[in-house]
Amino acid sequence: MSPSSPVQEPRVKYVVFRLGGSVRLALPQMAVHEGLDLGGVIVAPMPGAALMFTGIANVRGNFLWVLDLGGLLRQLEPDLSLPVTPCREGLVVQAGQRSLVVTIQGRDGFLPLTEAEIQPLPHLRHKHLFPGLVRWEGQPVAVLDPTVLFQVLRQLSVR
Repeated sequence: MSPSSPVQEPRVKYVVFRLGGSVRLALPQMAVHEGLDLGGVIVAPMPGAALMFTGIANVRGNFLWVLDLGGLLRQLEPDLSLPVTPCREGLVVQAGQRSLVVTIQGRDGFLPLTEAEIQPLPHLRHKHLFPGLVRWEGQPVAVLDPTVLFQVLRQLSVR
């Protein structure tokens, strides 16, 4: 009888991106439909929309909300030091049947991770939004849950 080899945990690929300064986040690659250069996208302001939304954009025939993710995080976590920087790129993020454009400062690359490599995030009120933290190139990267992001947006929009 041969000794059984340990079962390896599957790796999930994440898209790592910058929000501003050294603040990096990661989303599962399966949730990121595409990256956009926002310089080539017209974002139309929507009167009466929540401040976290910069407007609506026509992306390949689909009208999508454009979310200022940095603004949302500053609203949810006022103690979080997150610089206000212009975002010239976007990620089309999907969860289920819902999609939106998340504004970012830039894309940094891909990071394959196992569940065991993601450590709990301390000191946040909205820990459910961030399943954890990893280190990449010596820097902390917070992992963002796209499904919870849409749930939080829905909760904020009904207030």
